[in-house]
Amino acid sequence: MTRGFVTAATVLGTVLLASVTAVARPAAAAVPDPAHAVKRRLAAGQGVRTSETVRISFGGTTTASGYRSTGRVRLARTGPAAVAVTWRDVPGRDPAHSAIRIGNVVYCDAGQYPIPVPDGRRWVAQTRRAGFCWTMAQRAGLQPIDVYDPAMLRAVLRRSTRTAVRGGHRYQGALTYRELSKIVPKSYRNPATNARVTATSKGRITWRLFTGRDGLPTRLVTTNTQGSGKSAVVMRVDTRYSAWGRRVTITAPPAAETIAQDDLYGPAVPDPEPASAAAN
Repeated sequence: MTRGFVTAATVLGTVLLASVTAVARPAAAAVPDPAHAVKRRLAAGQGVRTSETVRISFGGTTTASGYRSTGRVRLARTGPAAVAVTWRDVPGRDPAHSAIRIGNVVYCDAGQYPIPVPDGRRWVAQTRRAGFCWTMAQRAGLQPIDVYDPAMLRAVLRRSTRTAVRGGHRYQGALTYRELSKIVPKSYRNPATNARVTATSKGRITWRLFTGRDGLPTRLVTTNTQGSGKSAVVMRVDTRYSAWGRRVTITAPPAAETIAQDDLYGPAVPDPEPASAAAN
């Protein structure tokens, strides 16, 4: 009788201990949604800093040209409201170039223009929505994936495999230009070529997106391949994001130091539409 009582008590104690342990064990923390985390920053009108390295190769060659850039981005509900970016060719010893965007107005440093600029005019206000400077000024870089667009970011995340890494998570995946054309706005252009991406475009983008414990992007590495074989253009972009939430102040250059693009080239002539990515 005594032995049976002891055995029953032991079993009961073990069950109770297991129950207490189960209750005491903390629940696994939910994984932050990167798209939601970015959307909150957009709503708050906060800023972010970027640093980026770009390598571009043609036709499968091993040699490549590229750029290194640093930027500041002031955010708004609709995305980057203002941008200040500086970049330098890699390799090369040419001087660095800069661009400032306030809303839809882009200012490019005068050193980027091959024709004489009047003395004292250090900036050119672009009146044509084309060119490398204009492209750089949109998001402070050449990433084909717009992390400031929550809808595009969600579409990318749905096509990603998530892995826990030190300090956060890594999202890895790929999509074709045809798939990309279904998730980007009609105004989207491929940063590698400034061409529109359509359902007939030939190309592919792969990515590795790293996020912190708060879900905000800390690094995005993409390989943007347009075309194939000897006509292929491959752009590899490695962007670091830091200082999310800090106040960013970006102002237009002084009017006395600015000249309009049309005053340099004459009346504006409609730029031809860049060749579609489908041509490759």
